[in-house]
Amino acid sequence: MAISRRNFLLGSSAVAVSCASPLFGHAQSIPAPQGEVVLAGGYVLSLDPVIGDLPKGDVHIRNGAIVAIAASIAAPGVPRRDMAGRIVMPGFVDTHWHMWNSIARGFGNSRLGPFAKSMGALSRVWTPEASALSVRLACAEAVQSGITTVNNWAHNIKARDFADAEVEAQKASGLRGRFSYGYPQPIGKAVMMDLDGIEIMRNEEFTEKTRGLLSLGLCVRGPDRCEPVAWRGEWAAAREFKLPITSHIASDRAAAAMGGILTLHREGMLGPDVLLVHATHASPSDLRLLAETKSPLSISPWTELEVGYGLPPLAQMMDARVPMSLSVDNMVLAGNADMFGVMRVTADLAAGMAEKQGALSDRMALQWATMGGAEALGLGKIVGSLTVGKRADLIAVRMDSLNTSPVKNVDFLLTHAARPNDVDFVMIDGVVHKESGRHSRIDVPALLAESADMIRRLRIQADI
Repeated sequence: MAISRRNFLLGSSAVAVSCASPLFGHAQSIPAPQGEVVLAGGYVLSLDPVIGDLPKGDVHIRNGAIVAIAASIAAPGVPRRDMAGRIVMPGFVDTHWHMWNSIARGFGNSRLGPFAKSMGALSRVWTPEASALSVRLACAEAVQSGITTVNNWAHNIKARDFADAEVEAQKASGLRGRFSYGYPQPIGKAVMMDLDGIEIMRNEEFTEKTRGLLSLGLCVRGPDRCEPVAWRGEWAAAREFKLPITSHIASDRAAAAMGGILTLHREGMLGPDVLLVHATHASPSDLRLLAETKSPLSISPWTELEVGYGLPPLAQMMDARVPMSLSVDNMVLAGNADMFGVMRVTADLAAGMAEKQGALSDRMALQWATMGGAEALGLGKIVGSLTVGKRADLIAVRMDSLNTSPVKNVDFLLTHAARPNDVDFVMIDGVVHKESGRHSRIDVPALLAESADMIRRLRIQADI
C-alpha cells in the first residue's frame, strides 16, 4: 500500500467477537464475563504490596472484576470453586511474541542455514491463513501455559489482509493484549511500513466499541535496523496516532555499536510508551537512559541464547532500575511458551553471571513476568496483580504434582519446579479458558492437525 504524503512528511469490558469465515476454522465466540464466583481456599499470591500472600484465602469475582480478597469471604448464594492445593495468582504477561510464525516451531535452522535464512524463505510463501492459524496456535499455548496477556509482535505484515487475519484470530482467542502492527520481512531499509493501513485499522478496528480486550500498537525496526528516514517517520507517525511503540534494539554487538539507544534519547523518542526488546549488548549508560526515561524493556533469555545474541546484562539492568518484563519471543527458536522456564533461566543467569546465589530473587522474576509486563504494556492499573478493582485475569497452579510437591516456598515452586501442565485453571476477564488442567474453549487435536498440514504445505513451497 502507498504511504500518504502526510505520513511521509512526518518522517474494559470484553465484547463478544466471533470468526465466521473459513479462515479461522474452529475459533469460537468469546462470552462476556458472567455472574459471580469465589475462588476458595487456595494459596493467594496477589503480588499486591498491600494484600501480600494469603496461605489460605478467597478471591471474589463479579462480572469479570476482582471485588474482594480475604482469608475468608462469606458470599451467600455465590458459587464457590475449590482452589485448595493450588496457588491462585495473576496470569503471566508476555511482552514480545512473534505469534505469526508459531506453526514453524523448530525451523530456526534448515538446509538453507540458520534462523534468518530459514525464516526468510518461509516468510516469502507465508499467507494470511498461515498467520491466523499461527496466532490461534500461539494463543492456545498461552492459555495452556498460564499466559493471559500477550503483545503480538506482528513483523510479517505484507498487506492489510495479513493484519486483519492476525487481529481477528487474536480477538477471537479471548486473551488480553496488544496487536503490534509491523512491517513485512523483506522491506527495504529506507522504506517505511504501511502507515496508512495502520491509521485505517486504528479508526475501524480499535475504537472504544470494537477493540474488546485488544489494543493497537506499532512494532518498528529502530535506528540499528533501518535508515533514519524510515524509523524517524514511523516513530513520528506512532506519536501522531497516539499508539505505543515497540522495537528491537542493541540485540548483538554490531547493533549496539550503532548507538541506537543514545540516538533515540537525543531525539526525544524514548518514554513509557516505548517498549524496547533484547538490549542484550546495551551499555550501562544506555540502560541508565532507559531508566531515566521510564522506557520499559523486554528480554527473552532462551531465544537470546539460542540465536547467539549472548547473555542479557541482568546485573546492570537491575542496578539501573530499568522497568523489566519477560517474553518467550517465538516458537521457532524457543520451542514452547513456558514462562516458568523463562523465569528460571532469568533468575539463574543472573546468579551465574554475578557468581552470587539469589542475585535476582525468585520473587523479582515473578514480578517481571506479571506486574512488570502489565506496566510495560500500559495495563498496570488493569491486570498484573490480584487487586480489588482490577480485572480477573488469573491462574491457579497445582502444588501437589509430582514435580511441585513437597512445597518449601511458592516462589521457588513457580520459578523452578512448576511447568505449564501444572496450570490447572485459567480465567481471563472473568471467562474460564482452562479448568481441571484442560482447555475449555479449544478443540486442541483439530488445531494441531490444521497446523501440521499448513506448515507441511508451506515447507514444500519454500523448499526447506
